[in-house]
Amino acid sequence: MGESGRPVSRPSGARDVRMLLTDPVLPVAALGIAAIAAALYAPMLTWAITGGLAGYSLSGSV
Repeated sequence: MGESGRPVSRPSGARDVRMLLTDPVLPVAALGIAAIAAALYAPMLTWAITGGLAGYSLSGSV
């Protein structure tokens, strides 16, 4: 707030940068692409996770 009690206006460039940084479009798009990729590779990912857990349990770490 300024001396008169009114909010201090910011330059429009700062507002544009803030809107770009807080816009949810990019994270939502990235998560959507990741979900599609995970769905396409689900069988491979399942076997990779199962193999990793089996190796962990057989190594004596458990």
